[in-house]
Amino acid sequence: MSDLEITHPQIYAYLEKTLTEETPLLREMGAYGRAQNFPIIGAQVGRLFYFLARALKASQVLELGSGFGYSAMWFALAVGADGKVIMTEGKQANVDRARDYFTRAGLLDRVEFNVGDALTRAETYPGPFDIIFCDIDKHSYPQALALARAKLRVGGILIFDNMLWHGRILTENDADTRAVLETTRALFDDNEFFTTLVPLHDGQALALRVK
Repeated sequence: MSDLEITHPQIYAYLEKTLTEETPLLREMGAYGRAQNFPIIGAQVGRLFYFLARALKASQVLELGSGFGYSAMWFALAVGADGKVIMTEGKQANVDRARDYFTRAGLLDRVEFNVGDALTRAETYPGPFDIIFCDIDKHSYPQALALARAKLRVGGILIFDNMLWHGRILTENDADTRAVLETTRALFDDNEFFTTLVPLHDGQALALRVK
């Protein structure tokens, strides 16, 4: 089947117009991502992440899958001068581009770059983290959840991107879709988390660590 529109196109257009990127550099990053058809979270979700990080007074953020740094830039702006965003990315070219953006933003001291498999690189960090954001290959989401349980503090927030998976969760049965559904069920069945789904962009699972 073709991908479903999660939000009515006119409402989506309104959100895109209203929920804009906060800084000129973020706007540049967003324009690059859209021009390259790179699956960035976009300003709608970026503003949500900034909101959550500031509300939580987060200072330690772990990203599983950082691309060229778009989502990390929102977190870096939110965590303040004493905060740190741990980035993981499989492609050196994306990390090089991210480094350039953070250098130009004057925020290089708020991020740490890791090149390689996100889960393997994240294992080297003991935590605890205030926020963990996961946007890796969907078939690895269940493993990411297991890692996050060990690294997220009580009161912290675990975020999974693409949890509506362009509507494929309704009809598809491939490995990525099954993993998204498995992770969703696991989060809602886990009494260590209070989880909700936000139908913004492609769906964000927000899981508060409660015990």
